[in-house]
Amino acid sequence: MFQGEDGGGDGGRLALLRALDGWGRGFGEAPVVCQWGIAGAGGEGLGAVTTGMPGAGALAAAGELAALTVTVSTGDVDRHGDVVSPEGWRLESYRRNPVVLWAHNYRQPAIGRAPAVWQEGQALLARIEFAPTEFAGQVAALYRDGYQRGVSVGFRPLRFEERRDARSGAFLGIRFLEQELLEISAVPVPANRAALLRGEIPAQAGMTGKAPAPANRAALLRDGDGGSDFGGGVMTGLGGDVSPGDAPAPAVEAVVALLRGLRG
Repeated sequence: MFQGEDGGGDGGRLALLRALDGWGRGFGEAPVVCQWGIAGAGGEGLGAVTTGMPGAGALAAAGELAALTVTVSTGDVDRHGDVVSPEGWRLESYRRNPVVLWAHNYRQPAIGRAPAVWQEGQALLARIEFAPTEFAGQVAALYRDGYQRGVSVGFRPLRFEERRDARSGAFLGIRFLEQELLEISAVPVPANRAALLRGEIPAQAGMTGKAPAPANRAALLRDGDGGSDFGGGVMTGLGGDVSPGDAPAPAVEAVVALLRGLRG
């Protein structure tokens, strides 16, 4: 993602390419690039900056996660088709101001710091400490409880080249050869699939990847509103093991019938 006036999404991608092209031709300054997979302008989410004294719960959450080890970048092709060279990182300036931000929001105070940043093979790693503020505590709780694991980097490109298909010449993305690290951000969905909290998170309810037990499927239909009914109805229709007394609503039955027809 390009930190510029055009925000994220396709507009932000085009703005980044134009900015890199102009900078390469000697016009303007190098743009700030954020390796984030969300289509939208940075800094939106979890509300505005919380003011006032931090709550006890937030301080406790930040304290419990005083030091997290995260993979902030690797040499893998990211979701934008870009590659950030592990050998190209310039970390001197960042180590003098090791800020951790929320979602690349440069207007919001830092939520933490990274007292240690280092390379391990083809990965750039960092140790993150959350600040004793209410908002930082909210973010810390997301990591503590396994709701969020992603991180992202904001950097200033120093050298780069285009990635193109060897046969067709089609544009694939950008290969950043040398870059100055500006900040590390806590984000819900990183562009780099490997930019995650290191270590395993204990399995949380509903995160096992398995369908609910048959005894609970009927409850999904009974207890939910329209959205929950749809989810339970589709799952039940494909599984086919809910008793007639727990049958889904007519609208859901129609959807299930349509799905069965598509499956042949």
